[in-house]
Amino acid sequence: MRTRVIELAAGQDRRAADNLRTVAMIDPPWTPPPGHLPQRTAIQRLTQLWPQVHRAIAGGVGPGVAVVAVDTSRDRVAGSMWIAAKPGAINAGIVGRHGQCDLFLDGDGSMSLRHLVVIVDPARDWGGPGGADVRYRLLDLRTSTAFADEDGRRLEAITALGPAFVRVGRYLLYCFPTGVEDWPADASAALAAMPERIYIEDRDAEPDQWARRRPSRLAEGSKIHDPMLSSMRTQVTAVPGPSRAQLAHDDGQPAMGRLELRSRLGADSVPVGELSAQRGILLGRYSRCDTAGATSLALERISRVHVLVVAIDGDLWMIDVASTNGMSTDGHTVRVQAMRHDTDVELGGVGTVRWVANN
Repeated sequence: MRTRVIELAAGQDRRAADNLRTVAMIDPPWTPPPGHLPQRTAIQRLTQLWPQVHRAIAGGVGPGVAVVAVDTSRDRVAGSMWIAAKPGAINAGIVGRHGQCDLFLDGDGSMSLRHLVVIVDPARDWGGPGGADVRYRLLDLRTSTAFADEDGRRLEAITALGPAFVRVGRYLLYCFPTGVEDWPADASAALAAMPERIYIEDRDAEPDQWARRRPSRLAEGSKIHDPMLSSMRTQVTAVPGPSRAQLAHDDGQPAMGRLELRSRLGADSVPVGELSAQRGILLGRYSRCDTAGATSLALERISRVHVLVVAIDGDLWMIDVASTNGMSTDGHTVRVQAMRHDTDVELGGVGTVRWVANN
């Protein structure tokens, strides 16, 4: 059974990706000139492009999440990916400019090579009435721009049950769970059935990373408690993304264990606290990774951002975030790996990561 389905529009050729590092910075707030027509909202663009979007989200063969990227500068669907929900395991897809990304989006230097990961949680209620309960999350890979919600508020990570719409650079990403209900092919009927996205702030993100504002939809009392209403709305919970890059253990965090890194250049150890694991830990050569400066990973076959380690529902997982040379375990190339005590994962064929859990 297929677990990922990728479709790229004409002109999006991952083989031609130059994989140059990101140089763009966050722009200052833009003031529209007099007489400027306001930019269309995510819903307005969705209405216009619904036939193309519907073809992409109707292609899923079962429970999962379809992500459709719309290029706002060209008013067209640039590509889509479908990620299956698996019983007992997570599944993931990577969005960015790197040629190894699942949803490859070129032409926008403000996007990072590996910008965000879409993680589909293990399927719950598999085979029960109504199919699987699909929960998923979008996690920024500690980029300089992150992503934004429909109100322009910058976010580092969200979890969602239902549709969610976010913006990355010039692209709008429309995320739809699949396999639970069929969306109407008619745009008017689909928009009438579209649940309102309610964003809920679960914890404050790093206060020095973004200049944040609180949209009115995040006001006290916005959280839905009525089960009848919750079936008509998407609850999107905004949470902090991967914590600031560091090799040192976060003070005050209960320790889960450590990641032991080894290569021909030496060895390093990365302590893992519970909060850091929940937010995500990045391993790679780049300065935004927790292993920046680690001797053991200073090898060209290790990508600048190689893997993400994240705890989901109490289990620790390692995800290949579109690395050039991949990761493997027991001689088999893998995209996602459950990390048990003493699990070894090889990065790029030159380095090894072992998870050592505290008793």
